[in-house]
Amino acid sequence: MGKWDLPELEGWAEAIAEAETLASQAFGAQRTWFLVNGSTVGVQAMVLSVCTAGDQILVGRNCHRSVIAGLILAGAEPIYLPTDYDPQWQIDLGVSPSVLAQFVDAYPQAKAVLITSPNYFGVCADLPALAAIAHQRHIPLLVDAAHGSHLGFHPHLPPSALQAGADVVVHSVHKTASAFSQASLLHWQGELVDPHRLNSAVTLLQTTSPNLLLLLSLDCARWQLATQGQALLERTLQLSYELRQHSPLPLFPSHDPTRGTVSVRELGITGFAGDRWLSKQCGVICELPTLTHLVFSLSIGTTEQDLAQLLTGLTRLKTEFAYGLAPLPTLPSPPTPNPVPSVSPRLAFYHPCQAVELTHAIGRISAETLCPYPPGVPVVALGETITPEAIAYLQGIHQAGGVITGASDPTLRTVKVLV
Repeated sequence: MGKWDLPELEGWAEAIAEAETLASQAFGAQRTWFLVNGSTVGVQAMVLSVCTAGDQILVGRNCHRSVIAGLILAGAEPIYLPTDYDPQWQIDLGVSPSVLAQFVDAYPQAKAVLITSPNYFGVCADLPALAAIAHQRHIPLLVDAAHGSHLGFHPHLPPSALQAGADVVVHSVHKTASAFSQASLLHWQGELVDPHRLNSAVTLLQTTSPNLLLLLSLDCARWQLATQGQALLERTLQLSYELRQHSPLPLFPSHDPTRGTVSVRELGITGFAGDRWLSKQCGVICELPTLTHLVFSLSIGTTEQDLAQLLTGLTRLKTEFAYGLAPLPTLPSPPTPNPVPSVSPRLAFYHPCQAVELTHAIGRISAETLCPYPPGVPVVALGETITPEAIAYLQGIHQAGGVITGASDPTLRTVKVLV
């Protein structure tokens, strides 16, 4: 494939522009940009397109770390929106319309709303309601829909973020469609975000030497979804139905049925242990293991043989660990932090810091973002004051075998704080 890895040639710009126009038509946007730096660059461009230093932006607490990076680059000040939580499944449910309505009233100077939907577990926010609330205030709704590029291409799937009224949307086409890794799309519509400023942000952040193979994969994935998407997704949904009908372990009722979140709590093993066992014994690798779940992603590339192998693996897993192990304990609900950080992420990023013992960090301002899985929501974000409740929760997750992402010390004995 090396012969296709070409530099910019005559007609390059025109070909890309034509491909982006076709993508905008397929996804229902007014304009679409091809991204070769992943959805990360799209999320950062969204933030830069609506915020300058000191501006407030309403951000769902379950945001990806790329949002924090965008806040650092823009110098914007986040107001974190608390998310709902399912304590039985230990899964984050996203930002509700009632929460957003409360916060747009409390923070009328906010420049935009940034929501994650769908999340890793296939939970979709009520985007039409969220868009209506934001638009009543004449502020845009930005959606990190990295896991939702397939939505909108089959009537039995949830609507896409664009169909729901979002103003700017980013899609990881490599996650739920057939583009190469790192290949994503950024979409714009409406009148609340300046497309020229958005374009300037993309130009500022994205490489000036885009890989032709990534661009080609985006165009091919667009063509596949536009011409065959419904038929391919029909087969995917049938496989999802069979998984839910025949799985020996319970599955979370996600909005997006192509996500199969299996609970292993009753087996007395962690999802991490279950993932290792399935990989070694059955050749089955899950999309995301957590403390209590195994998340599997069914896509247009999933076959009947893949599903049969998965069901066999889950059956063997249940048989292997059916006896002699106590169910994993139910974790407490995550603490609710102050929606306004003590200092902006940008100030915290550039401020001198030091590592201190975790218990000595109480009352100090965090120099890192600590995000436990489950449920994948930051308990402490960059620039926030560390509370006793946050320390206790992080220790509980860590001792139970959960993973804390963003921690400079993987043992969690120390944490970095501002000096």
